[in-house]
Amino acid sequence: MTPNKNSSLAFGAFSLNMSKEEIISQMGKPTSEEAKDGFTEIFYRGEKGPNATFLIGKDGLVKATWYPSVYDGKAAIPKTKEDIEKNYTGKYTTEKVDCYETATCTNYIVKQDGTKIEMTLDWEEKIIDRVILEE
Repeated sequence: MTPNKNSSLAFGAFSLNMSKEEIISQMGKPTSEEAKDGFTEIFYRGEKGPNATFLIGKDGLVKATWYPSVYDGKAAIPKTKEDIEKNYTGKYTTEKVDCYETATCTNYIVKQDGTKIEMTLDWEEKIIDRVILEE
């Protein structure tokens, strides 16, 4: 299934404006969901903890957050520094951010067509710890 895209920028098979049904077809049944103020938030929790959250508005996905270091879902998503460099070559900027108390991590930022993906590496600079896809 090809997601509805408002942008050519995607994280794996995920892009903004995807419908709840498209997300569930990629991720499987959510662990839980909550509706509030015109939005639906669906949560995925694996054996190692929370691994993905999707905020869906009337026009589809508006924000998604993943924790690839504990992600155990079936959808293919970038999980390592090498995946970032392969999938987003020439499209990202980096910044150093505080993480894990006193450690510093690298945050990769990709912006295109009004969409932003932030991918923060773990303190060892090897795997993606957190990803945020949003406008």
